[in-house]
Amino acid sequence: MKLFFGRCVTGKETCQDPASVICTGHERLQLKGDASNVCSGQLETEENGTWKSAENITTPASEWCQRMNCGTKNSHVGTNLTCTDNVTVVLKDNNKSTKCYGEVHINKNGKDYAVCGSTWSKKEAEVVCKELGCGRVIDHSPQSTSLQVIMDNVNCLGNESSLWHCRARHLGKDTHRCSSIAYVVCSESLNARLVDGPGKCAGRVEIQYKGRWRQVRKDSEWTDDNSNSVCKEMECGKMRKSTGPGKFSQGSGDFLSNPVKCNKDANNISACDIEIERSTAVGNNEAVGVICEDHKVIFLEGNNSCSGKVVIEHGDTSYWLSGSNNTWNSVSGKIVCQQIHCGNFVNFSTVPAEKERSIWSESYYCSDPTTRSLFECKNESSNASDRIATVTCSGNKTVSLTETCWGNVKVCFGGKCGGVCADSWTKDLSELLCKSLDCGNTVLSATKMHDKTMQWIFKSLHPTNQTTNLNQSSIVLNDTNICTQKAAYVVCSGSVKPQFDTPRDKCVGNVVVSFEDQWLPVCTNALQNKQEQDAMCEALECGQAVKMTGYFGPKPGNKPFISELQCSSTEKMSLKSCNKITAKTSTCTPAVLQCNKWKKMTVSETCSGIVVVHSNENRGQVSFDGWTNTDGDRLCKDLECGSVKSNQNYSTSEKHSVWGKTFNCTYQNNTENIWDCEMQNSSSQQLLSIDCRDKPRVTLSEKCGGAVMINEIQVCDTHWKKEYSDMICQEQNCSNALHFSTTGPQPDPATDYYHVSCDDYHHELGQCKRVKGKCAGKLVSVNCVGNVQFNTTEKCGGSIKVSYIKNTWEHVCTKELSDTFKEQLCKKLDCVGLNTTYRPSKREQLVNLFISPFACL
Repeated sequence: MKLFFGRCVTGKETCQDPASVICTGHERLQLKGDASNVCSGQLETEENGTWKSAENITTPASEWCQRMNCGTKNSHVGTNLTCTDNVTVVLKDNNKSTKCYGEVHINKNGKDYAVCGSTWSKKEAEVVCKELGCGRVIDHSPQSTSLQVIMDNVNCLGNESSLWHCRARHLGKDTHRCSSIAYVVCSESLNARLVDGPGKCAGRVEIQYKGRWRQVRKDSEWTDDNSNSVCKEMECGKMRKSTGPGKFSQGSGDFLSNPVKCNKDANNISACDIEIERSTAVGNNEAVGVICEDHKVIFLEGNNSCSGKVVIEHGDTSYWLSGSNNTWNSVSGKIVCQQIHCGNFVNFSTVPAEKERSIWSESYYCSDPTTRSLFECKNESSNASDRIATVTCSGNKTVSLTETCWGNVKVCFGGKCGGVCADSWTKDLSELLCKSLDCGNTVLSATKMHDKTMQWIFKSLHPTNQTTNLNQSSIVLNDTNICTQKAAYVVCSGSVKPQFDTPRDKCVGNVVVSFEDQWLPVCTNALQNKQEQDAMCEALECGQAVKMTGYFGPKPGNKPFISELQCSSTEKMSLKSCNKITAKTSTCTPAVLQCNKWKKMTVSETCSGIVVVHSNENRGQVSFDGWTNTDGDRLCKDLECGSVKSNQNYSTSEKHSVWGKTFNCTYQNNTENIWDCEMQNSSSQQLLSIDCRDKPRVTLSEKCGGAVMINEIQVCDTHWKKEYSDMICQEQNCSNALHFSTTGPQPDPATDYYHVSCDDYHHELGQCKRVKGKCAGKLVSVNCVGNVQFNTTEKCGGSIKVSYIKNTWEHVCTKELSDTFKEQLCKKLDCVGLNTTYRPSKREQLVNLFISPFACL
């Protein structure tokens, strides 16, 4: 069949995809040479998909350059040809030239043109990567664009010397816009590095992909083969399995969104694949960190972290650094001081080798004092020196906590202190720090926010495997003062200090614990076992636990409680031996504990009288021997009686048991109660009587009844007992309290009220313990017998009525009243005597069925 185009269209072309034909006689040509100009080189022709030297070419030489879209012939010697056009394949990202990745452009005679991605495939991308010496294709996904393109409909066999020589529609000066642009990522654009580590062979893995450094997620997709390839690329051997306590700063950059796949023979990350068709799990944002076999650190062993013998740790073994005269010098010493952040170099020396370690196999000769690491200096094999290197630096490096045994981790060196980023801190590091500070073996969960004012000047801290002294750790500085998770914060079990919250008593009361600078109540559930009770008493030097008693005081507000306590049975002298102390906001009953060394001091009257000690063993009166006004002030303060007015020597002919200890607060600083002043034994029979200045004013709001008040402050009924009501009525000369005293009014939620607790030997309310706080119950209101009044419904007769609350009268319920009572009542009513012949009316009987009527004469 023959086609004839007798009438051809000669108008301006507007078709974006014109038809194209390749005839069997067509010769494909290309130039093979330098990628810097693909229009210059050895002329080749394609035969059956293979490129061969163009020796038997039929195309006229005058058409060679035009056939390859390289302009016109310039010069040639045999098949070596240089055309007039200069064409180079270039890759670009954001209009900047890049190496081995980016949008594919053609630079023709100094001007860049894009390549359309309409038919772009892996085969075309492979030609570009090979042409540019960039390895394998990692990604070839076309990118959206609206640029002018110079090539369209590109179709390569895959063995072309350049993308320019692939079959394509070469547009020349007639460029047009395309909806996508060819794009390629070649393997040689992939690079790996280790950052934020204590040396070049350890750190967080970052991979350079598409020109940007990206972190890698630590998940099941990342393998040991991947880590090995990174270590090999860094010339650090293979990956070393690490069980150390530290980890690297997590950084703030983006994560690589696709998995990396390396085989065991990969010597660098460019030999690995990025699986672009799959994505890594987004939920895990922990970055991969790697420690390689060749990772080494330096620390000093001596009186402090910045002076002593030079030790090199490699893997799990530490070695002495040789003190050879050929290598160890002042420059080397200066570099060591700088490398371990120990300030300025002071001096260097050598000491005889010790057998506990071998000498490191390499020595380092340093001549440039600006070198950052000893390991960057010229190295040579160590000789058989029997001397080891020592150095003294001007600084001192310490690792501690801001509040002794709790708070932000604080690293100090060079006259400045700062925190460590929390994202690099681990529980193992916390345990090491607590132990090194003698703050217990257990790390507790924090209840407070981290200190926002802490300067985060350290990214991470890396201890040696050979020591538990964190002062010898390698530290990584944080130049940006930015942390993704604020500053590292630790609470050691040794920071927990218990006490009884009643200062006047010893070894008995509500149990509270100092936890992160706040006193937290202990839940009863946390002290259910005798072991934990004994641990608490032992920690307070109070002997063994006797019993749990009722809680005293206002109900604790909305704050954490110590909800769980697990302590060792062998080490009870402090709570730092406890392996679990949990503080959390919960609903619980606060614990009250009594230990066998409990003691209470009281006086015979409110704020005055004979001073007596009650204890688990006995009752004894306090000796006057050695007692001073300072002691009196302390006791009066404990009893909430102000300051001392007088101390008196009390003598009696009666024989009394005397408390066997004296008291002296004169030389005691910051005493919390009179028990801090207890001193040596006493045999004196002179007894102490004391008078304090501020006796509390205990009153009722009405005569013989009403609201109970202490110094004009009402009392909450949470701990109130019937005996207390009798006590105050007796104090007011109002007999005892009525058993049917009315319930008091509701308290004001914003007001503090007194809570009161009395012991059996108290006979006045002012002697009892009291504390202010919010009232969760009602306010105490007492009615005394002395406030009771009787009357009758009619003059000198009728139903009996009683009033025990002001202006309130009630009928007396039916009950046989004695004639004696009735006789007394009549006399009280000025009605002479009892008339027993009175009979109520029929109506009165119906209405007052349960009333006892009577009449007086």
